Amino acid sequence: MNLRAWLDDLRRHGQLGEVRSRITPDQDVAAVLEHADGSSAVLFTDVEGSEFPLAGNLVPGRDALARAAGCAPAELAGRYAQALREPRPCTVIDAAQAPVFRHRLHGDVLSRLPLTVQHEHDAGYYLTAGLVLVRDPVSGKTNLSINRMQVVGDRRLGVLVLPGRLRRILGEAESRGQDLDLAIVVGVDPLLGLASQAPADREIDDLEVASALRATPLPVAPCPGSGLLVPAEAEFVLEARFRANQRVQEGPFGEFPRTYGPAGSAPLVEVLSCRHRPDAVFQTILSGGREHFLLGGIPREATLLRTLREAHFDVTSVRLTEAGSCRLHAIVALRAPGPGVGVNALLITLGALTTVKHAIVVDDDVDIFDDEQVGWAMATRVQADRDVVIIPGARGSSLDPSSAGTTAKMGINATAPATDRDRHARMRTAPKDPGKLDRYLVELSRRDATGDGVD
Repeated sequence: MNLRAWLDDLRRHGQLGEVRSRITPDQDVAAVLEHADGSSAVLFTDVEGSEFPLAGNLVPGRDALARAAGCAPAELAGRYAQALREPRPCTVIDAAQAPVFRHRLHGDVLSRLPLTVQHEHDAGYYLTAGLVLVRDPVSGKTNLSINRMQVVGDRRLGVLVLPGRLRRILGEAESRGQDLDLAIVVGVDPLLGLASQAPADREIDDLEVASALRATPLPVAPCPGSGLLVPAEAEFVLEARFRANQRVQEGPFGEFPRTYGPAGSAPLVEVLSCRHRPDAVFQTILSGGREHFLLGGIPREATLLRTLREAHFDVTSVRLTEAGSCRLHAIVALRAPGPGVGVNALLITLGALTTVKHAIVVDDDVDIFDDEQVGWAMATRVQADRDVVIIPGARGSSLDPSSAGTTAKMGINATAPATDRDRHARMRTAPKDPGKLDRYLVELSRRDATGDGVD
């Protein structure tokens, strides 16, 4: 699995479109990606000002991400949780054998790459799909993160570093007055993107999480300059340094709530070199698009699933919804919850993830990946004066435009009362001959496809 294999997979499944006409990277690329969001990836073969093609929307939906991980869509959170429990060592190869180091860009670097302006009021050109890779000097483990990076010079980037493991590692280096080596990896498969969102634990090696998500171990190779181990089959690697205690102005930039994240002072990164594969393809992530939502949402679902099960709730599935940017809204399905269990599950859900401010708990007869079924549960099993819990003054997402420092959190218990389940049972059909039903449905699908019946 690498970006090229993934593009081939998307093409085979009818989920890759191409734009071959010359296109400007100033909002036109983003406008096309926005139009195709949720339905297809896009390959731009002629981006104005760049010698490299550009791919975006590489995770068109949950089904595609599940296909990459080799599981059903509803099993993604569990699959990710397993990779966190059972990380797998990578396969280290020589730098000379790594495709990503085959060519080097000389002279101007950032101006030759197909970086984009995505939104009307963004501060400038951004690198949105770069995996920031650093080594934790305390544990020796590798940390990956996806950070918004604004171009502030040909070899200079202003990088938003939110609270978490990268900020801690950078802060420790700066307290010693030291620069911090990093590699910016661009052009990878979705499993590496997922691994970059692992919990901020010093003992987790994010490359080994990515390796565990794959069918075979992840090949990595040492960067020629820093020695940092990077994915050997990535399309690009930019070796760079955080310059100790140097700051630049960065932002505003459109963020996951589909509103603008504010401008502020950001650490300065200086790019030292750029290496790439032959015929390399650059990558972008549409901020506020499905790929952005799901790459950040699935790891959070895994955290929520693990937290609930550790608290001994019989959870069948969890979901962070696209309507809530896979951050703000959560749905949890429980198996036959007893009296009070739904409310307790709500409290755990609202506390397990800082960003979640609205949560719904349902019974496992509701498909939580079907918004209509969730709405049905709310319509038929909820009384607002009995089943709604509101918690004021909680910590929430700093990017939520409705929040003023703290947020109110709301939970809705949409489970059927344990003492009255028969009254709330969903009506169903019971075919007299289930074996024949498949034949009927095959006939129906043929009629739908051709407009005619079958002989």
